Formats: sequence, structure tokens, C-alpha cells
Amino acid sequence: MGLPKVAITLGNGNLGARIATDDGVAGLVLTGAATASLPLNTPKVIFSLSEAQDLDILAVGSNASAHRHIKEFYDLAGEGAELYIMIVPDTVTLTQMADLTNENGAAKLLDAAQGRIKLLGLARTPAASYTPVLADGLDKDSLDAITKAEQLALAYAAQYKPVRVLIEGRELDTTGQTVVKDLRTYTANHAGIVIGSTTNDGSASVGLVLGRAAAIPVQRNIGRVKDGALPVLAAYVNTTKVEDLTSGDLLHDKGYIFLRTFAGRSGYYLNDDPMCAPVTDDYSQLALGRVIDKASMVSYQTYVEELNDEIIIDENGRISVPVIKYLQNKIESAVNLAMVDEISSFSAYIDASQNVLSTGKITVKASIVPMGYTKTIEVLLGFTNPALQ
Repeated sequence: MGLPKVAITLGNGNLGARIATDDGVAGLVLTGAATASLPLNTPKVIFSLSEAQDLDILAVGSNASAHRHIKEFYDLAGEGAELYIMIVPDTVTLTQMADLTNENGAAKLLDAAQGRIKLLGLARTPAASYTPVLADGLDKDSLDAITKAEQLALAYAAQYKPVRVLIEGRELDTTGQTVVKDLRTYTANHAGIVIGSTTNDGSASVGLVLGRAAAIPVQRNIGRVKDGALPVLAAYVNTTKVEDLTSGDLLHDKGYIFLRTFAGRSGYYLNDDPMCAPVTDDYSQLALGRVIDKASMVSYQTYVEELNDEIIIDENGRISVPVIKYLQNKIESAVNLAMVDEISSFSAYIDASQNVLSTGKITVKASIVPMGYTKTIEVLLGFTNPALQ
């Protein structure tokens, strides 16, 4: 028993603090050349630009393009951000990168990450001799990659490994933007096209957009002005400076992601976070897709431990009220805790009349009220004369 004493035991786990999540873990498939430290088609996880440089991915030479995307990612995501990379030859197209059946495509990187990648970027720098085939005002390869990326994302979502894909939109025709493909005509709400760039060579800054998304919570729009200007000195769509871009509204309405400016405010910002889907699609914005992905994973992790458990059935063959309350409260508590400040509200409902004895199945109807977004603020401003009131 020992000497008389006062014993103080510190409690833990009562503050409801959220554990760290992998919401911002990203992956990049990039064009480049093999190095002594990194063979082609080899997934690698890094946590800083310096680690990429240690792999001989440098600002000059055959891996300059890959270095650019990684640098722009870390300019926003910050040192320590988890990033999976894979370098592929310049003969590999964006469409081939996204192809689920390509054993050296993005699927290889996703498999290596074992479901940790939630944001995937695909960027290509073809050989100098490459001549893009323009279709609907954009390199056909970029457009063809959309369907493949959607198939890829759906396949991994079915494995409880949700991922959203950002594709480089190359060589957009800024002289004929009325014929540029309307991305809102697709039904690929897991894929988005980036056409904004920090260089005027026809490329797009996928790493930059990926870094912005990785650095913010899932519900946040990548174009949120309060997050500040992007750390870039110039912005282009193909070879056109955004200051000279006359069809920004048109490109925005067609669902492209690019950089923009605001009158009276210095710096560059992203326009929005559209995906390749109609605006009527519930997940036509990257933020909304990321929210539902996270809620899906929280729901899965919450209920997977309930599988094959016995439950009490009342005298009428219905699920007992205590069981219903338990299951409803469990998912509501889990989602509301994991996603506090990321959704407006969450609720779950279980119909007691379900015949679990016959089917062995319980259906839970869950509803999320997402955050709203101030896409347009209309100020009605005019003069008034107090003497006339």
C-alpha cells in the first residue's frame, strides 16, 4: 500500500480533438528520365522538394518539368507534405497514365500508396518533336484522359480508396475559345482539367493546383480568396497572360481550372474547383467530391466493425429501438467529430421495419448538409437623400 499520498491520474481523450487525417495526401505522375536513385515507373514517397532533388529531380536537365511540378506543389502544401511521385517516359500520354489497365500507369502509384492518395495529378511533357492533335480547342490527349481518369477513380472508390484526379489541359487554343470543349458535358465528377500555368509553353501547373488542394481542408474551394494569392510571379493560359485573357468567363463556365486576377488586388488566384460534370451533379466541384469521399470513409470505418454482429429483434420482428439508436448515434457522432467545420450538419435514419431476419441487411439513410459557397456577391449600391425619406 505504501505511504499515504495524494494520487492524481490524468484523463485523456475527453477533449474530442480530431486525429490527423490523410485528406491532403497527393500523388503525381510526371514525365521525366530515370536517375541513379529513381528508375522509371517506380513509385516513391517524398516529404519535401529537397528529397526530390536528392533523387536527381533537378531544376535543370531532363527532369526539369517534374521538378517544376513538385516545387510548385511544395510551395503551397509546405515541407513535410506527403507526396507520392512516379516518373514515366515522355512517350507515355496522359490517357495512358490514367488507364486503369496500364501496369505502369497511375494505378501503379495508387496501389503503392495503399489508398493514402486522395488527390492525384497527371502531367506530361512530351518530346520536342511532339505535335498535339487539337480537338475542341485542346490537346486531344487531355480530353481522352478524362474518361480514363473517371474509370480509374471509380475502380478505386469501389475498393474504399477514393481519389480525385487533376489532369493537365495542354495547348488550349486561346484564339478560338468559343469552340473549346465544354467540360460540363461530361459525367466525370472525379476528374478536373487544369489549364492555368506559371509558364507560357502550353503546359499547365498541375502541381500548383494539387498543392493548394492538399494544403486546405476538404470542404474548402481552392479559389478561396481569403487563403491569399498564389506564390507565382506570372500566370498564363497557353501563351496568353491571364491579364490579356478575354474569355475567362467562358472558360470558367465550361469547367476549366485556371489562374485569375482581381481588380485592385495584387497577385494571382485560382478561379474555382470545377470537375468534368454538369453543374447539376452533386459532386461537380472538387470540394464537394472531397467531402463525400471523406464522409464515405468515416462511415465505412465506423460500420465495418459492426459486420456479422448480432442485434436484438423485438416481438414484432422489427429492429429494436435501442439498436437503432445505437447505430444512428454511432455514425452521427463519428462523422460530426471527424468533419467538424467541414460540413454544416450530418444525420442518419434507420427504418425499424426492415426485415433483418430475412435479409441480413440494414439500410442506413445518411444525409449531409454541405457548406455553402459565396460564388457571387451582389451589392445593391446607390445614393439616398435622408430629407426625402
